[in-house]
Amino acid sequence: MTPRKAEEDFKIPKSVLHRHIKLGKNIKKHGGQTVLFSGEEKILVQRLVLCASWGYPMDSYDVRLIVKGYMDRRGVDVKRFKGNMPGVDWAESFLMRHKDNLRERISQNINRAQATVSQPTINSYFNNLAESLDGTHAPNIVNYDETNLTDDPGRKEVITKRGTKYPEISTSKVSTSLIYAAAADGILIPPYIVYKAVNLYDTWTFGGPNGARYNRSKSGWFDLQSFSDWFTTIALPYLKKLAGKQVLIGDTLNSHLSLEVIKTCKENDISFIFLPLNSTQLF
Repeated sequence: MTPRKAEEDFKIPKSVLHRHIKLGKNIKKHGGQTVLFSGEEKILVQRLVLCASWGYPMDSYDVRLIVKGYMDRRGVDVKRFKGNMPGVDWAESFLMRHKDNLRERISQNINRAQATVSQPTINSYFNNLAESLDGTHAPNIVNYDETNLTDDPGRKEVITKRGTKYPEISTSKVSTSLIYAAAADGILIPPYIVYKAVNLYDTWTFGGPNGARYNRSKSGWFDLQSFSDWFTTIALPYLKKLAGKQVLIGDTLNSHLSLEVIKTCKENDISFIFLPLNSTQLF
């Protein structure tokens, strides 16, 4: 039936029919509008449940970071969000809309930031690790670590002219981060280096390890974009050459995971196993 015929038979304005045909399932409901379409929220729920299956159920702040990253990558500017970061009220509404699937999984992990590293925590982690890695071949197990290096000398004593009240030394704190990784069979994976800069200069990429990749960020730390690029250009090409289940073991960094990375993991049978919070120095 054509829109014109439907308009004549059922007295439905043709503009309404065209809007439904164009938007399909993404048509907006009456009343207050959600920022994400229903299909997008469904995908977000699926990705969060997948993260929970990795032993990393996210809290509401993590969800807000993921949505911000999703909007940033789409080039969408949501006026009701400051800097595209959803507010606490949005997160609460989102969780309420999907309480059947998410409330128990997320609420049980709300206070993980306050958890202390204890012997039972470590023992439990390794028991779960052994179970998660059962049947996984050594080349398929990759441990990665993010490290930040600075040349900040800190406060130091200097020799100066008598009577100088505030002696100063000209220093400029340079921050550089890198991710280095290795497989359980001893194979080293090329590092990924992030400089603290606005621009990345060619001279900064000369003389490094074979296969190394370089990037930059304003802080000199990895962010969602640079971590996603590391996963896509370094980790994924290595893992895709292998058969069977693959595992990435590393620190829990809630600002790094994007919906795209989680989706790619699902498509390629890759799982993240995160170290217990605040325990990086122990491993």
